[in-house]
Parts: sequence; structure tokens; C-alpha cells
Amino acid sequence: MRSYQIYEVYNNHLKNYKKFNEILLDLRNDAMKPKHWKDLLSKLHIGTKFQDITLGDLWNADLLGKNKIVNDVLTQSRGEAILENFINMIKETWNTQEVELVNYQSKCKLIKGWDDLFQLCEDHMNNINSMKMSPYYKVFEKEIEPWSKTLEQIRITFDYWIDVQRRYVYLEGIFFGSADIKSMLSNEFTRFKNIDTDFTKLMKQVTKTPIVLEVMKIPNLEKMLQTFTNSLQLIQKALGEYLEKQRSNFARFYFVGDEDLLEIIGNSKMIKNV
Repeated sequence: MRSYQIYEVYNNHLKNYKKFNEILLDLRNDAMKPKHWKDLLSKLHIGTKFQDITLGDLWNADLLGKNKIVNDVLTQSRGEAILENFINMIKETWNTQEVELVNYQSKCKLIKGWDDLFQLCEDHMNNINSMKMSPYYKVFEKEIEPWSKTLEQIRITFDYWIDVQRRYVYLEGIFFGSADIKSMLSNEFTRFKNIDTDFTKLMKQVTKTPIVLEVMKIPNLEKMLQTFTNSLQLIQKALGEYLEKQRSNFARFYFVGDEDLLEIIGNSKMIKNV
């Protein structure tokens, strides 16, 4: 049959169908959503609705001759799919992400694993900043922006929290471990007792619902942590001034660090220990 002209005609038809089918394979990509098909059909001037389209409609649209139109729509769909996957990953992670807790003095649980939490937050914020550089960002802007603000708020809140927790643990060991300090800094001890009550109450609330996004819903959380920080700073300042006074009364204390000096003062009635 190769000697007949009709052979060449149909052979070329079949070669074109083969190339056409390669384009169809690309169009079967999961990234092609109904909105992308609607856009493609409009640009190809195909009046048939997406759900009613046939292979013949696409054959007749001359996809080979309009390959640039097809590639533009495919590029758009793939770019949007990448952003959509990023968003879904962020949602899935933070909807189940819990703070890591550890028992403390049989009073409450404290947060640990701060580095992992901050790193996760930082990674996802960097992902969002990368998304903003994408030409397809506008499509998802309304969905991404709230997450950008949420992650920023998580970082700010837990920055306060880690500072409060460190100060709390340090001062809790001092005030509840030394009767002398209680009596010598009675006002600060009373203030710390109030903080101790409120802070342990907060941590018990966290223990009930340790998912980060649920923790962030605690009323006035950031303001509460700021108040703790300010109060603990004042207490620590008063403690520092007290230690400096002890050093000025007995110069050799200048050679002793705060921790050791507090232990000496706390054991002042036990000569052998001192």
C-alpha cells in the first residue's frame, strides 16, 4: 500500500494523532482542575461544556497547531498545584501539631522541644514567603494570608512563653526551696505565688488540649504571657539587688555565682553545708 498517495495521507494523520495523544496524556494530569479545563476550552473556542466534551471535540480543535495555548494552561495548572500542595501540607501539619510536654515537680507539665517547634514554624513561614514570589500566588492569596498571620502569631506567642517558663523554673526553685529567701523577699515571694497559681493553671489548660492551634485560642494568651514576663522580670531584678547587697556586705561573695550564693544563703543555718 505504500505506493499509493492515500497511504501517505493516512500515515500523516496517524502520526499527528500520536502526537495529539501525547498532549492528551499531559492534559490528564491531576493538576488540571475543572477551572483550567474551562479556561482551555474557552481559548480553543470549543463551545461544548467540560462534562460533555468528546475526543472528537479536541481532535477538531487542532491542539497541535495551538500547542502554546495548551502549554500555557498546563503550566498554570502545575504552578497552582504546587502552591495548593504547600497549603494542604501546612494545614494538615498545624491541625494536628501538639506541643511536647514534660512533668514538672508533680505540679504541672511544662513545654519542651522548643527548637523543633520554632524550626517547624520558621520552615513554614519560609515556604509561604516563597509562595508569594510565585506568579500564581494571587489565586491563593486569601487562603494563604491568614496562615501567614497565624504562624507569625505562634512564633511571637511562644517567644514570650519560652522566656516566661525559663524564669518561672529558675525562681520557683529559689522561692519554694529556701525559707530564708521567702522571709527576706516577702513581697516578691507573694507576687511569685500569685504567678505560680496562674501559670500552673495555664499549663494544666494546655495539657488538656495540647494542639498548638487550640492553645492559641486561649483567651488573652499573649497579654497574659506579657504580664507574667513583666512581673517575673521585676522579681528577678529585686532578687539581683538582694544578692548585690549580700556581696557588698561580704566581699568574698563577689567570687561566687548567683546559683551558689543563693544556695549558701538558703543553707545559712547549716554551717557544715556552707
